[in-house]
Order: sequence, then structure tokens, then C-alpha cells
Amino acid sequence: MLSLFSTGSDTSGFRLKYMEIYNWGTFHERIFRMEPQGNNALLTGANASGKSTIIDALLTLMVPAKKDRFYNQSSGVEKKGNRTEETYVLGNYGNIQRDGESGASTQSLRDHSAYSVLLATFTNTDTRVVTVFQVRWFSGGELRRTFGLAHCELDIKTDFQPFDGKGMWRRRLESSHKGNRTMVEFFEGPVGYADRITQLFGMRSVKALSLFNQIVGVKVLDDLDDFIRTNMLEEQHAESQYIMLKDSFKTLMEAKTNIEKAGKQIEMLTPISEYADEIKEYSQKIKQLSMDRESIDYWFARKTIELGKERVEYLEQEQERLEKEEKKLRDDEDRMREDERSIALAIENDEVGRKIKEMEQEIKRLEELRDERVSRMDEYNAVASVLSLTTDPDKDTFISQRDSVSGRLEGMNAGIEQKIRETIALENDRKDIDQRIDEYIRTIDSLKKNKNNISGRESEIREMILEHTGATKDEIPFIGELIRVNPAEMEWEGAIEKILHNFALHLLVPDEYYHEVNKFLNSNDLKGRITYYRYRTYNSLAGMETFTADDARLLGKIEIRPDSEYEEWIRDTIFQKYNYACVENLEEFERYHEKAVTREGLIKFSHDRHEKDDRPQVLSKANYILGWDNQDKIALLQHEIKELQEKDIELMAKLNDINSEKQKLQYDYDMSKKLVDMFKDFDAVNWKEYATRLQEKLSDKAELEKNNNTIQALQKQLEQVRQAIRKISLEEIRDKVSQISDIKSKIKETKHEMEECQKAISSMRSILISDFEQAYEELKNCTYEDLDKEYKSFISRNDRERNKLFNKKREAEDKAKNHIRDFKYPSEYITEKFKDWRSDVNALPDADNIDLIDEYQEMLYRLQRENLPKYEKQFDNYLQKTLTDKVGDFRMFFINWKSAIDDNIRMLNESLHGIDYRKQPATYIQLVMQTRINEEVREFRRLMDEAMPNVQKINSTIDGRKIHFRDHIQPFMERLENEDWRNRVMDVRSWFTYKAEEFNRNTGNKETTYENMGHLSGGEKAQLTYTILGSAIAYQFGLTKSGMQDNSFRFIAIDEAFKAQDEDKARYLIDLCKQLHLQLLVVTPNDNIHIVENDISYVYFVERKEEKTSWLYSMPIEQWRAEKNPGRLF
Repeated sequence: MLSLFSTGSDTSGFRLKYMEIYNWGTFHERIFRMEPQGNNALLTGANASGKSTIIDALLTLMVPAKKDRFYNQSSGVEKKGNRTEETYVLGNYGNIQRDGESGASTQSLRDHSAYSVLLATFTNTDTRVVTVFQVRWFSGGELRRTFGLAHCELDIKTDFQPFDGKGMWRRRLESSHKGNRTMVEFFEGPVGYADRITQLFGMRSVKALSLFNQIVGVKVLDDLDDFIRTNMLEEQHAESQYIMLKDSFKTLMEAKTNIEKAGKQIEMLTPISEYADEIKEYSQKIKQLSMDRESIDYWFARKTIELGKERVEYLEQEQERLEKEEKKLRDDEDRMREDERSIALAIENDEVGRKIKEMEQEIKRLEELRDERVSRMDEYNAVASVLSLTTDPDKDTFISQRDSVSGRLEGMNAGIEQKIRETIALENDRKDIDQRIDEYIRTIDSLKKNKNNISGRESEIREMILEHTGATKDEIPFIGELIRVNPAEMEWEGAIEKILHNFALHLLVPDEYYHEVNKFLNSNDLKGRITYYRYRTYNSLAGMETFTADDARLLGKIEIRPDSEYEEWIRDTIFQKYNYACVENLEEFERYHEKAVTREGLIKFSHDRHEKDDRPQVLSKANYILGWDNQDKIALLQHEIKELQEKDIELMAKLNDINSEKQKLQYDYDMSKKLVDMFKDFDAVNWKEYATRLQEKLSDKAELEKNNNTIQALQKQLEQVRQAIRKISLEEIRDKVSQISDIKSKIKETKHEMEECQKAISSMRSILISDFEQAYEELKNCTYEDLDKEYKSFISRNDRERNKLFNKKREAEDKAKNHIRDFKYPSEYITEKFKDWRSDVNALPDADNIDLIDEYQEMLYRLQRENLPKYEKQFDNYLQKTLTDKVGDFRMFFINWKSAIDDNIRMLNESLHGIDYRKQPATYIQLVMQTRINEEVREFRRLMDEAMPNVQKINSTIDGRKIHFRDHIQPFMERLENEDWRNRVMDVRSWFTYKAEEFNRNTGNKETTYENMGHLSGGEKAQLTYTILGSAIAYQFGLTKSGMQDNSFRFIAIDEAFKAQDEDKARYLIDLCKQLHLQLLVVTPNDNIHIVENDISYVYFVERKEEKTSWLYSMPIEQWRAEKNPGRLF
């Protein structure tokens, strides 16, 4: 195995050949080049001349992540933030207070039209070349950046000039360096750039770049334990291991959830199935009764014909007998009428008799008139009672009451019409409410299905597209489901929804589906509208530009779904088109020429065009569409439905009250109209007047009869004869005629019924009467006279039985419907627990389609016979895999990490063993790790160990695996859900404390233990710091990798390396770099040059001219030694 110092060459590994800067800080409008050719070099100059500016350029190239680098480290003022990439590009060089101004303003060498280029070329002994470069410029006031590297030498003048902000320089650069492989690589941002240079330079991890930054400042370590943990030990992706375990656990829990869901569905479907069986039983019985109902008609027709023949024969015999008896009675009546005529003639010949005859005729007329008016008065009194009027009125009361009622008719009719209008208005309101509730329910169904806030026809069209193309919702998303308002900015939600509403309803269609989507939409009537963007492979502006997060603009108040491949496209599009200024007041609003919005929703699109849209449908949060989590919108819609239902109940109560009032008004109006129309004249009801006149006539007739004895005798005889005639005519003959007529009618009726029955039979389904009568034995001995009674009785019983069964069936259907509604639209608890419940039941018929209840029984059958056994088998398989593989893999990850730390410490100690810490006596440093006492880590390791199954134990019982899952794995996973706890316990490096120990190289005895720096002198702290950093460099820069020395990184820069240090400690640092074969760029003032004079090949001198621009001069060390006065040379 090759040791740290087995290279045998001071030129091995990647070393800096040259570095160029253009428009960086005070280095202005010239390309400045520093070319150490892989050798050690010195950078010197007066304070504030620009030395740190060059070092910061080097840091910018080597440490691209802003969080990992610190500008101007030698000054100790980094935290003030006075130097940034932007200030370096603009060339800020000082402040000035102008006349009339209250504060100082920054002076800059360049404006926003400038650009800056940094590059550095590294080579190794294998002639491999890596040039890293970064380009910065301004666009729209924002600083943009491009990161890249080349596998060849580049220079700014040839490869980057002329420069343009549209990217033509990139194409030119790529075109001029074409080869068999890609020679120039560009990166979207600093992360990819850092990963790539780490790989090319043979570094262990990206932490090597952060270490490069620390070496530049070479500050004394404050916390030895923390430095070893964070910089010398590799961090491993414990979180990704957890995510893999969580995914496996999620799969297992999904299988468990499927079992629970299937069990719950079986539980809820069982009563539905039972009611379905009842409904079928009732339906079969109803069907049989309906068939019997049809059969009774056939039986009745056949029986009517059969018994009718017998009946007609009997009736015809009876008719013949009665006709003979009638003839005899009519002969007797003729004789009696002859006697009546002779007696009546004798009475009529008498004068008094004629007068009485006239009176009798008048009396009869008056009786008829009186009776007619008594009947009319009864009708009048009935109406008057309803209207609370006086009954049996006199003439004046009658006229007064009629006029009063007639005058109220118009007002009553107007009242009825008003009530009708109110009823129509309320019914329309209820209809609107019903429509809104139905719309909200459909919207909720759509939201639960799509998991976003977009519903309606657009969502349905998207579903059609997905079904046709086979794409997923993540592949063809609505823009709105990838954007949401930042929870801290919800007061701007309404304004942002208005601005982004139409944009949010656009679909994003990637190239792979673009043709199919066009084809489908072009050939189908969508019955709606859809808009979409074609998404091609996208180079985000974020790779070339720097977006400044501005909370005062729309982009700073929203979040874009981070796991979406469309994130950068959406961010760029909003930045370019919709990044409205969010102003607090009208004064700010009016200062903007375009694209400004107030919190209240007043929008300025351009200098002239403004809009404020406060329509209810726009203001309603129910119509908001942004966001990838729609639970708030669903809850809002559910609340809206509840309020609408309560409003509907109120309207229904009002409607019932108005209908009651309208019915009362209508009834009173009808009675009033009847009184006015039917009783126009008092004479029509004045029965008393005619009763008085009748009584007078009866008295006059009685007085005449009293004074005439002859007439009295004749009238007595006449009355006796007439009584006999009446008896024979009205009683006996009429009775016979009636009997004969009745028999004729019966014969005619019977024959007619027989004819009708015969006609009916021809169109009826034949049945076997004997079988029918056997089922209904009470019909066997039925007579013709009982036929109709038995038929009606049968129909009545049949109807009652059917109605009873119908009611039972309806009751079962109602109960089944309730259970179906509970099943299709379950409680929030169920839908939250079982996310795909809705999709499972979506295709099932609604409760109103109860005739399709068989589908629920089919689902129950599938669940019991197929799904549940399948889910249980899946759960057992997943459980076994999780127990035996995933938990073991998770635990082994931490065991391996612990082993890796042991190996790292061992390798670092091998490196440290080769470094002489002290010369007299000769010593070296070793790192020691000890277990840290931490209860949370102990809990984590205990839970993890317990989660590992005892195979023999869990296989000893049928449910052993499930019990182990319940008692050990599930609690472990639930504990891991706490992210803070997880972060504290899953970093194996934090399980231990770290310290350094000094050993005598000759005796091997321990000399000193270093646990902290507090008790050491400044020189001792520096020496220990250099030693630890040296081992960290060897580890992170790849110096300890066997056979990989040419691919190791061998360049460091130290700013103000010897500041506040004695020469011995400074020499120790130089010697340490020699031992590690590092190329060193030392930055130090003129007075410390002699310390490194014998160890460098080039001297670079920085000079500040006119307190504005900086210049860089270079010379070989030989020339410097010859002159010994760099101030005169440059």
C-alpha cells in the first residue's frame, strides 16, 4: 500500500498552472493573469491593494456555494457582508458623501452593462488539463451566473470575448473546442459544478471545497471535536436510507391499509347485500302477485261466460212469468180508471168544484217556488258561514253583504297573485341553491379525485387527455396545482389568485405527449375549453441568472412545488410575465409604470390599463384554484354546502307559510266569488214570502170545501178510487214492470258482460283455471252473483299484499340507499384514512339507481373471495421482506458507517503518523474517538436492534411476524417520523467525541492529550491547527488514495499566512506543505517575504492606482532576489 509520502515527486497531482480575471473588484477592464506553472508562489502588496480580491476570485472558482465560502477572510469583517459577487462585478471601491446628500453613496468602477469572467487552469503529470470558469453579467437588473469547465486550456481574450448576454459566446466556445469527447461542460448551478470538479480533482467529497475555504483563512480551530466530525469524517445519506425504509414501510402500511379498507368495505357492504336480498325476495313476491293479478282477469272472464249462460236461461223463464202477471194487473187498472173519470166529471160540473181545482193548481206552483228558495237559502247560508256573514239575512243585509264581498274580490285576487309571485321567487331561490349544492358536490368529488383545487370541465378534459395518452397527472399537470401562496402571505391570496387564475388553468404538455395531445384534441368535440403550453427540454435561466428573492413581488409570495420537473420553467415564466409588485398603498401603486397590485386586488397591467374585479364568484375562496393540497378548499366547500342547506331549510319554511296563506286566500276568494256569482237577487232566496202566500191559498181552499157537502161526498169516493188506482199502478204494476225491466237489464247486462269477456279472452294469456283455483280455493264455489264481489275482493287483497310488499321493499330500499350513501360518500375520517376510497367506489351507481344494487353485491363478493385474500397475502410477503431485508439493511447501514468512521480515523492516523509534530523530541499526533453518552442515541439504537427480528421466535407462531411488526417495527417507524429527533440520532459521527493525542516517535509513549484549545498558547494552537488541517487535506484532497496520486488535488492558498505568528510556526506550516507535496500560494505583506523566499518560484505584486484600480505584476523569484526591492521593480 502506498503511503501518504510515496509519490516521490513534488509535481504530482493537479496544480494551478494559471489563473485569469476580468472585471473583478478593482481589477478593471483588463485581463490580469497569474501563472505559477504548478509551482509555489507569493502574492504580496500593500494593505487594501487588492490581494484579497484575487484570493476571493480563487475562492469563487473553487467554492461555488456561497454558504461554504467567506470573502475577505484576512480582514475579519466578512460577517458585515461588505463584499459580494455583485459588488465585485460592479467594482465597488469606496464611499463618498456628495454635497446636499445626508448619507454616503457607493462608488463603482462599472455599471450594470459590465460582465466579469474568472478562470483557472489546473494540470497534472499525466498531462490532463481542467479549466474551471465562471461568467457573470446583469439582465433586467438581476445578476446572472454561468458555471462551466473545459478539458483543455482556455483564456479569456480568445474564448470569452466578445461577450453577449444572449449566450452566443457559449455556442462559440463549444464550437471552437470540439473533439472526440465533450470538451466544454456547462452546469445549471453551483451544485452540479461543485460535484463535477470534486470528481475530476479526485477529492473525497464536496466537503473538500469547504476545507479549501477554511485553509485560505487558516484560523485557529476553536472546537477540535466539531472540526474532526464535520470536516474529517464523511457524512453519509442517512436520510435517504430512512426514506428507503419509510418507502418499504409505506408499501407495507399500504398493504395493511388495503386489508383494513377491504374489511371496512365488507363491513359496510354486508348490510347493503342483506337488504339487496330482501329487495329481491320482495320483488319476486310482487312479481308473482302481479302475475296473479293478470290471471284473475282471465279467470273472471271465463267464469263470467260459464255462469252467465246458466243465469240467462233462468232469467228468461222468470221474465215470461212476470209478464203474464203484469197483463192481469193492467186489466184491473183500466176498470178502476173508468170509475175515476165518471166521479171526477160529476165534481167538475159543480161551480165550487172548478174554483177548488184552480186553487189546487196555484198551491202546487207556490209549493214548488217555496221549496226552490229554501234550497237556495241553505246554499247561501253554507257560503255565508264560511265567510263569517249573517245567515238567513233580510233584503238589506243580503244586499249589504253581497256588495261588501264583491268589493273585496279584487284585493283578494291581488293578494293571491302576490303570494304566487313570492312562491315562484322562493322556489327559484331553492332551485338555485340545489344547483349550487350539486355543483359543489361535483366539485368536491372532482377535488378528492384529483387532489388539487381545479375542477369543472377543464379537469374533465384533462382526464380525457390522460386516458387517451396514458400519461399521469404529474406528467401533464395544471400549472395551478404546482403553485401555492406562501402560508405567511395569505393576506395576498385573493390578489394573487386574480393575477395567476388564467395562467394556472393552462396544462403543461411535454414533448413526448405533444403529438398525441394535439391529435386527440383536434379530432374531438371537447364541449369546453382547454389551453396548454408545449414543454421542451428546458435550460432554466437559473443556470445563467441569479434570481433575487424579493418579498415585495409576487414571486416572493408564492411557493412552487419543489419536486416537479417543471419548477424552473414556472419560476422563469412567472418572473418574466407575472412578477407583479405587491404594494402596500396607492402611493406606491402609482409610482409603478406597470405590473403592480394592491392587497385589495386593484391591478395595474400597464401604464394605462387597470382592473378591479369584485364579482362574488371571483371573490369567493370556493373558486380559488392554486395549490397542490386541496383539503382547505374541500372544507370550505363543505361549509358552503352546510350553509346552503340551512338556507334551503329556511326558504322551505317560508314557502310552506306562504302556501298556507295562499290556500286560505284562495279558499276565501272562491267562496266570495261563489256568493257574488250565484246569489245576485234577494228573491232567489226569499222563501218566506212564498211560504206566506202558500198558507193564504191553503186557507182559502179549506174554507170553500167546508161549505159544500155534495162535493165532500164525491171527493171521498174519488179519493178511494184513486187510492186503489195508485196502489195497483204505483205499487203492483210498477213493481212488476220494475221486476221485468230488472230481469231484462240483467239479461242484457249478463249477455253484454259475456260478450265483453269473450273479447277480452282473445287478448289474454291463457291459464289453467283449475290450477289457479287450487292456489285460491275460495274461488272454486263462486256463483255468478258473487263473481264481482269475489273479483273485487281478490283485487283488493292482491293490491293490499302488493302494497304491503311494495312498502317493505321501499323500506328496504331506503335503508339500502342510506347505507349506499354512507358507502359512496363516507365520513371524513374514512376518506382521510383510506385516500383511494373514492376511486374504489366512483364507478358504482348512486343510491338513486337502486335497481343496480347487484353491483354492490358483486363488489362484496370480489372483496371477500379475491381482494381481501390477495391483500393479506401481499401484506405477509411485504412483511417478510421488510423484516428480513429492509430493517436489516437499515441497521447494517449504520454498522457500516461506524466501520467507515473507524477506517477513516485509522487512515487519518496513518497520515498523521507521517507528520512530525515536534522535532525535539520527535512526536506525532493521533486522533481518538470515544462513545458519547446520549440517551436519545441509545433509544435509537435500542429501537433499531429490537426492530431486527428473531427469526426462530417470529416463525414459532402464525401471527409472529404481525406481532413483531406491531410491537417493534411500527413504534420504531413512528418514532423516526420526528424529523428533529431523527436528525439528532442518525448522524453516526455524533455518536462519538473526538480528541487528539501526542505520541513520542521513539518510545511510542503518550505525551499529551488535546481535547480542547483553551489551555494552549497561541503558537501551540496554530501548530495543532496546521497539523489537523494537514491530515484533513490529505484525507479530503485524495492524497491517501492508493495509486491515485496523479488524480489528487495539490493546490492551496493561504491569506495572511504568517499574521501574528513567530517564524518557527510559520516555518512549520511551510514544512508541512512540503511533506504533503502541496503547491502553495502564500498571501503576505512585504515584511514577511523572507520566511518563504527559499520555497517559492514566483512573486506577484498588487498595486492600487489613484485609490481606484488595482494592477498585478509578476516576476520569477530569481529576479526578486537580484533586486531585493519589489517596490522599485514594479
